[in-house]
Amino acid sequence: MADILQFQITALASASVNVPRAQIEGKVVDSANQSTVIADFTGANALIFPAVITTLTAAQRLELAQLIAGWLIRTKAGV
Repeated sequence: MADILQFQITALASASVNVPRAQIEGKVVDSANQSTVIADFTGANALIFPAVITTLTAAQRLELAQLIAGWLIRTKAGV
């Protein structure tokens, strides 16, 4: 796998962009037995992207940006 060097994210002013909305559904369960539901994001509890981003803390938004940035760099590099 390829490594990313000299990686940094610099916060800039907020921007508005048009992105496709998506409904994200699923259940988070205990991996030991898969019957204990930790969180249920189905039906009325589904997450709507990108609106769900506004519910994240600043630290969580930074973590999301880092995850997306790594994916973008690798995708644009073709690896």
